[in-house]
Amino acid sequence: MGRIAASMQLVARPMRWGPSVFTRCAALLGAVIAAAVIKFILDEVRAGTLGWHVLPLLGLAFAPGSLATFLNWRITADRSGLWLAGAYKVRYLAWEELRAAVYTSGGVLEIRRADGKTWAPSLGWPWMERRLGLRPSYLRAAEEISAMHAHPELRPTEESPARSHGLPLGPLLAVLYALCAAALLIL
Repeated sequence: MGRIAASMQLVARPMRWGPSVFTRCAALLGAVIAAAVIKFILDEVRAGTLGWHVLPLLGLAFAPGSLATFLNWRITADRSGLWLAGAYKVRYLAWEELRAAVYTSGGVLEIRRADGKTWAPSLGWPWMERRLGLRPSYLRAAEEISAMHAHPELRPTEESPARSHGLPLGPLLAVLYALCAAALLIL
């Protein structure tokens, strides 16, 4: 961590971390696949051949949250703490409440709070990014947040405006899925 802290520059403006281009492209591919599966299920319903073989595809109900996180997760660090934007809401965590930011061996970024709670959404495909020789943005986030936690002088000196905290896409994607399913069912 000392190496990371030494390489960081003092900044006034809030710092942000979010998904890489690879993660966003993979999420968009996932959205296309999810749309194809929705169409397949609706075709099965129309044909009257809906059976048990479609049951595993009902896991698709969880796709909007995962896709929203992959497309738009964001961590913003400012003078007072961290803003953690996930699929359905933005959470605030004061620096005093932060216990640790850890990149686990399973490839998950965990923001651990002093009260024992953890913010740890799935943020990408670390195994694929490592295989492609990419450095995941959430690995850099864990290192830099840990350095700012240990060395308060590295924290930004300005507050972040509300618009830079992130926008949860989960509700929007859920509505979009429902509209697509309704359109396919009607047409």
